[in-house]
Amino acid sequence: MKHLTKFICLRGMALSAMLIVIFFSLSCSASKTVKKTPPFQIVKSTLAKDIDSSGGMDAPQAATDLFSISDTKVVSHVQLKNVSDKHTLKWEWYMPDGSLYESSKGCELSPAKGRYFKDAAAFHAMAIKGDKAAFFPGTWMVKVYYDKDVISTKNFEIQEPEAPKVATPITVIDKRSAYAVIIGISRYENSGPDGFKNLAFADDDAEAFRDMLLRLGWSNSRIKTLINENAKRNDVLIALESWLTKVGPNDMIVLFWSGHGYPDPEDPEKVYFACYDTQLNIPATGYRMDSVRQILQERNAKNVIVLADTCHAGKLITRGRGISVQPYVQKLKREQLIPKGWIYMVGAETDRQAIEHSSWSNGAFTHTLLKALNGEADGFESVAPKDGVVTMLELRAFLESVMPDETQRVLGTAKRPIITTSSGDPDIWKITLDIQ
Repeated sequence: MKHLTKFICLRGMALSAMLIVIFFSLSCSASKTVKKTPPFQIVKSTLAKDIDSSGGMDAPQAATDLFSISDTKVVSHVQLKNVSDKHTLKWEWYMPDGSLYESSKGCELSPAKGRYFKDAAAFHAMAIKGDKAAFFPGTWMVKVYYDKDVISTKNFEIQEPEAPKVATPITVIDKRSAYAVIIGISRYENSGPDGFKNLAFADDDAEAFRDMLLRLGWSNSRIKTLINENAKRNDVLIALESWLTKVGPNDMIVLFWSGHGYPDPEDPEKVYFACYDTQLNIPATGYRMDSVRQILQERNAKNVIVLADTCHAGKLITRGRGISVQPYVQKLKREQLIPKGWIYMVGAETDRQAIEHSSWSNGAFTHTLLKALNGEADGFESVAPKDGVVTMLELRAFLESVMPDETQRVLGTAKRPIITTSSGDPDIWKITLDIQ
């Protein structure tokens, strides 16, 4: 299906300086009666689900920055004042990985010579349902240009439908059937101007998550923790390809990874985890994410949960933890490669702001994850009963709601996790990490 590229410049009529302008009409004043054109103004930029044309002028309807993959479209509407001379409006839509998805043709605003538009508005719509955008849930961005100047930048979410509510969690998993590989790397052997930036709290993330699992009843012998210099590529390989060979078909595997990552410059859907001894200029010295998935699939475990505290950035290294993970995860969904019983939960965003903060002593994702598992997600938003056990459904609801609020409060910008699983298996959300 072609992208929906309907582009509208709102209608109006020329008015003299003596007439009163009402609502969204385009008005202009003759130069003979106006000595000086009032300064140009951007009145409002609005995101909405539709346009209401019932009043004779197109206006945004159902304004929001949250959309679903089942929504027909997302509309970007701008309202301007005092447009004189000839100008062009243009829209650019950006995907969650930061790449340009589509751009509009220019909309020309050109009042007659000696006149100006007192009020002007226009909108551009991008299709979601039935189009490519529906396969890429996450944080999108739209920019509006007035000639070559950006006059509006708006972030918005395209989300998957909420998981169904469940009455009770599954039977608590026996501690002998649960295995976890926990990796946290703050210090890198090849750090520096041409390498990785050392992090403040990635190792603390891993240790805090391990301690949480122990409090939830996990056996220490079923947890493999690799921190900093003990997380060389060979150490990770042994943990995933040798230590996990004991896993059986009825068991559960949890993989937690906190640290840097990077895409292959030649193919951004090839994503690598950075090990302690990884060389940034040699991608193969990292551990490819699809290789991790393949190894875990070979274990044939009933349930696999992948948790990664990373920031989603189109660049290699950001002030936070740079890992372009969303293209890979969305590729899995598109190609239906996520096995039933698997859940991916990653802290991922499109901007460059740091996701570590001293007020947490953790990454944003891990901070929220620990709060949830400590009991704050139990019965959260009534998605499941408050019964002393945190299910993956409650964990998902908590992360999607609390993480944006917490990061908005501390960092000044909301950051949302990416959470996805295979379709057709609602029991996946009844899993709990509490195995006491």
